[in-house]
Amino acid sequence: MPSNPLFERTVTALLAGEVLCEYRHEDLVTYLLVPENQERVADFLSQLSRTLRQTGNKDAWLCAYQDLSVSGAREGVRQQFREVANHLESLVAFLRLVMNVETNDRPIAPGEHLYESQLIEQIAGTPTLEEKLRSLTEKRLFSTKKPDVAGRIRVVMETLVNKGYLVRFGTSGNDYQATGKFSWLYDMMSFIQNHEGIPEDAVDEDNQMRLT
Repeated sequence: MPSNPLFERTVTALLAGEVLCEYRHEDLVTYLLVPENQERVADFLSQLSRTLRQTGNKDAWLCAYQDLSVSGAREGVRQQFREVANHLESLVAFLRLVMNVETNDRPIAPGEHLYESQLIEQIAGTPTLEEKLRSLTEKRLFSTKKPDVAGRIRVVMETLVNKGYLVRFGTSGNDYQATGKFSWLYDMMSFIQNHEGIPEDAVDEDNQMRLT
């Protein structure tokens, strides 16, 4: 069977730890929605002791370890968990800031739009929101010395693009769309909430953590 560029790109992205969603990887997700393609990808991954799965609300696809006894699997999972844990406080603070700005009682969902100009307009001149933004940009993930609201917001949004949580859309360069990586983040947050204290062996107990 001749090689299929979409197959190769899909498995390469999954094995690299990418969270695939329609907003950031539209062509790869469209490829996976065909049952025969999905089966081919799953069969290939199984040969590497990996499995293809979706996030809890089906917004994104990712690759997980089938067996944590495989060489390097457990340490790989722990490393990824450590990275998430290190950034979790910053990400939660960002989600809370947006909820406060938009007076919304739910966090950002994949596919939702965020407009840099609106965030700046709504935060600037509101002391409580400016303080929340200042506190957010003192955290390691979003750290910046920018003194103004616009500069700080820009750093936050750029960071989220670089981390795969947002993509730009439109022609302005300042309008953003949330990706399925937020769905993955919420799965991780649920795991943490359900495993208070997170013992070192917790990664052995729940497939939420078995990420490549």
